[in-house]
Amino acid sequence: MRCMLIDDDIPTVEALLGIVNWDEFGITEVQTAHNIQDAKQLFENGEPDVIICDIEMPRGSGIDMIKWARDRQYEGGFIFLTCHESFSFASKAISYDADSYLVKPLDKQELEAALRKSMDTLKKKMMMGEYSKMGLAWLKNKDVVERGFWSDVLTATLSPRIHLIQSEVQKRELSLSVHTEYILFLVSVPRSQIESEWDESIFQYALSNLISEILITEVSLGRIIAYQVDKVFYNAILIESPLDKKWLQDSAENIILMCRQYLKCTATCYFSEKTAVSGLSQVKTELEQLDESNIIFRGKVHLPNEPFHYDITDRFTLDMELFTLLFVQKEKVQIVNRLKKELELLTSLNKLDSTTLHSIREDFLQVVYSLLSRQHIQAHRLFADDVTQSLAQKADSSVFDFMKWAQALTDKTVDSIKEVLQSEGVVERAKRFIQENYRQDLSREDVAASVYLTADYLAKVFKNETGQTVKEYLNDFRIRAAKQMLIESTASIGEIAMDAGFDTISYFSTVFKKLTGETPIAYRSKHKTAR
Repeated sequence: MRCMLIDDDIPTVEALLGIVNWDEFGITEVQTAHNIQDAKQLFENGEPDVIICDIEMPRGSGIDMIKWARDRQYEGGFIFLTCHESFSFASKAISYDADSYLVKPLDKQELEAALRKSMDTLKKKMMMGEYSKMGLAWLKNKDVVERGFWSDVLTATLSPRIHLIQSEVQKRELSLSVHTEYILFLVSVPRSQIESEWDESIFQYALSNLISEILITEVSLGRIIAYQVDKVFYNAILIESPLDKKWLQDSAENIILMCRQYLKCTATCYFSEKTAVSGLSQVKTELEQLDESNIIFRGKVHLPNEPFHYDITDRFTLDMELFTLLFVQKEKVQIVNRLKKELELLTSLNKLDSTTLHSIREDFLQVVYSLLSRQHIQAHRLFADDVTQSLAQKADSSVFDFMKWAQALTDKTVDSIKEVLQSEGVVERAKRFIQENYRQDLSREDVAASVYLTADYLAKVFKNETGQTVKEYLNDFRIRAAKQMLIESTASIGEIAMDAGFDTISYFSTVFKKLTGETPIAYRSKHKTAR
């Protein structure tokens, strides 16, 4: 076998040549290049079996090299080297089917492990290469057809009646028996458990690839079905019974470990009992429900008939008086920290099930709504933004999601109460809303909604500070705008009335005369003459 080393740093290339026992990996020739152009020329003269390549080089990056090679149907191994971790580089490397991504300075054991992984993958590809091109195409098509069949079974698109399933097996020319029992192996990764930089489609692709590599010796690709439900990434794997249970559990633990190490996410694995094909759809639903109720037992392997062990002998009750006091004192940090400590304690005692988390959420909301009501703040308006709504929908999914929601709710609640107590801030914001929207058909309720207050409470605060009602201030601002238009434009009185936000010319004229002592026509004549 042949290896190519590509790095613009000559000492690094020399070090790599010296530290690796190439014979151990069956590599008899090692070529070197110090830029992408030289590497491409060597590649054209004969493809290497594996490439070890630096990512960041002055005359073309390692990403350019792998893209160029993959475009030419190169199926050999690819190991990337870099001086610093970069998520964008890593995600692109995954999308081009790189084997490993190593950060300098290199660790000899890590490099050899990466090289061994590449060699093992290459051997599997070489074994596949014994088939003809037609045979390969048939195998790929077979996986696609079988995956489609199992997807239809799991989603109950196919009827669970055996004779109808048998008919589909024959129609799709699949070599499987409908009388065989299967274990459903479900891998779950919630969206909230992965790094935010991941594109969802790339993550799903990376997760499926990782699972496939671990299970490939025992499970065909046609029996690994990736799908997504409500921001949770799932992979359903059909395991034909009987299969070594220890191998299954070891594989699941390996998936969890590799997900944490390479994809930086928390995966959870569930196994069903042996099930007939006709019952797989129901079993899939049950495992998903089990996953949905899993609050504190994530990152583990869950075997059949081993329910989550929650201690619910004494149900937890949130100390609402304490949290009310903390909100009154506007202690945002203490509110969040106290809530976090309560949840961590419940988790450590195995007392935090989905019912308990939901009850804590309801009690916390009751504290918040009570305080907002006292200040005449309308909660449904305050929390109407898309971000808060999204956080609220996911709050019962996990402790992490709950705390993100609680943090956002606490910040908005305390900040809004502070603004109300400093009525100048509220009145100034209401004035600004009027000034920016005076041309529209504004009501007192519209202005109050803009500052999350009830109309009656805003009217009281506004009058106390300005000496005017909201309506009086609105009309006063409209007339000031109209006066400027009367002097500076040639528009008709009717056009100016509409532009200033008045419904009719008569009402405009009435208000104008009341506030200025003269009609719009007289005002325009007098001030235009003066100019």
